[in-house]
Order: sequence, then C-alpha cells, then structure tokens
Amino acid sequence: MKVSIILPAYNLTEELQEYTRKFIESLYYTESDDELEFIAIDNGSPFGGNVMQEHSTIYVRNYKNMGYCKAVNQGMKLATGELVVVANTDIRVSPNWLVVAKEIFESDSKVGSVHFKMVDYEAPFNLGNETWVGGKERWCHSSFYVIRPEAIPEGQYWEGYTAGGFDDWDFWKRVRDNGWKQVYTNKAVFQHQDSSTAIAMDKIEGGREERDKHNRELYKERFGDYPEDQFAKEFPEQMTKEWKPFP
Repeated sequence: MKVSIILPAYNLTEELQEYTRKFIESLYYTESDDELEFIAIDNGSPFGGNVMQEHSTIYVRNYKNMGYCKAVNQGMKLATGELVVVANTDIRVSPNWLVVAKEIFESDSKVGSVHFKMVDYEAPFNLGNETWVGGKERWCHSSFYVIRPEAIPEGQYWEGYTAGGFDDWDFWKRVRDNGWKQVYTNKAVFQHQDSSTAIAMDKIEGGREERDKHNRELYKERFGDYPEDQFAKEFPEQMTKEWKPFP
C-alpha cells in the first residue's frame, strides 16, 4: 500500500526546524513495509527547506506563508496514496501507527479517518488496547490523522480562515455530514509539542486572539452556529465527560 504523508510547515525558528527533523526521523521506525510518499509543503519558512527537501518525496516551497489550509490542500492535490496522512511538524509518532490504522480501516468500510492518542512531547507512548468507532469525536485531534482520500470533503479544507484555527471544526463537520465515521484509538500514540508554530507566530507577528475571533464568526456564517455550540447539540453526551488534550 502507498501512504501519502502531508507535512505543511512554517518553520520560523531553529527550534521549529528541529521539531520537523525529529518528526521525520520518527517515521523511519514505522512498523510497516508500505511505501511512504512524503509531501512537504514549505510555507516560505526561513528555516526548514533543507531538512524537508532532503527527506521528502515531493517538496513544494511557497514564496510566502499561504496559511495552513492552503498548504494542506496543496498536499492533498499531490497525494497519490491509498491513505492520506496530515501531520503537524511538532510531533513524534509511535512506530505502530500505520499498522493500527490499516487494521481499523480494513474492519469497517465507512471509517473515514483514524485519530491517535496525543500525549505531551516528552511523555512516554504507553500504548493502550482500545478503539472507539464513534463516541470519541471530541478526542479526534487534527495534529496527526489518517484519512481515506474518498472521505476528504469537497473543497478539502475551506481556505477562508486565517491562521488561528476553526478550519478543523469545519473540515470534520463536513466529513461526518457526508456519512463517514471518525475513529479514536489509544493503540498508537503521538507526542505533541502543542501549538508551537502558532505560539512562535504570535510572538513574531501577534494578532492570534483577533484571528481566532474572526475565524469563529466565519464558522457561524457558514454553518449557522458557533462550533462549540453546534458540537454540543450533535454530541451532548461527550460534553458531560472530562476532556483532556493530553489524556
């Protein structure tokens, strides 16, 4: 099987470049003989071209930061794999991630995406043995996931959002509305240095709070309600459970 891994990167600092290198290195230990097509979308970062270009199957360098949504969409249009992965730069993955994902996809043809347990960047993987086909949508992070190409909604990521979020709420709502299931599992794990790029951007460029407010209003214009309220109506039982980004 061929698996396309899309890595949109905006490496503003040497530290962010180092995270990118460590993520790529973690893929070398993937417990699978499948072909990995590594698609690096360099969003005009001052750092990153060297490490990404050196290790990628396909390398695209934008002349400026085009934003997360446009970068991911560029990668999706280039992907030729039977499965597609979208990953942040500041993660490291457990070696069994692809074996676990393939087993889940093979078990149910309506599974659209697989999401793994996220832990702090320095925490041990501590693999579990549980999988939830629905019922854990709130835990289905977008920092590292595997999706069937046919489950990617029309238009892919909506490109109207500015850097700052809510694009993932939009994307996954459309995936679910099209009848695809989101699966959460702790059988594979990834370590995440949460929001490192966004934090670096805010230190240099500022304006994150304003971007978040703007994007939240855009989401309401598109779907008629704020994303948190909409999710609570769709999955009320999940809102009663304690949610931790790093369980």
